[in-house]
Amino acid sequence: MKNIILTLVIIFFSACNDGEVFVQDKEILNTKIECMRLVVFPPNDMIESTLKKLYRFKKDCNYSMIISYKSGIVCNSNQNSDKKVKGLPKSYLRMEIKKGFKLSYTYYKDLTDNLQADDIEDGFKTIESDLDLRGI
Repeated sequence: MKNIILTLVIIFFSACNDGEVFVQDKEILNTKIECMRLVVFPPNDMIESTLKKLYRFKKDCNYSMIISYKSGIVCNSNQNSDKKVKGLPKSYLRMEIKKGFKLSYTYYKDLTDNLQADDIEDGFKTIESDLDLRGI
């Protein structure tokens, strides 16, 4: 019994490191995305260069990959003391696919360290496994 509980606890905590996917428009799962435009906000050369190695982005496309992130997150609120004990994320990465202004797909991940190129590559691989990105 203890082994089962220990295994479940390990699985639960290891799953927290995976990114989460939210599909706002299920039609995107069956769509061939011929090209995407890249938007990184706030601008970041490391993120942009990492993604440009993985995909050939174009400026004039119906679909956009919008990257947002935050590093160095600090929580000073005493109301979050229980979360501080468990360890709050230091940064996050959000990768969204939009058609025009319509949000279709989101990849989100809380990070225990500051954002690295590996985090971006992992997120892109997840998106690539879910969607038909013909522009590659």
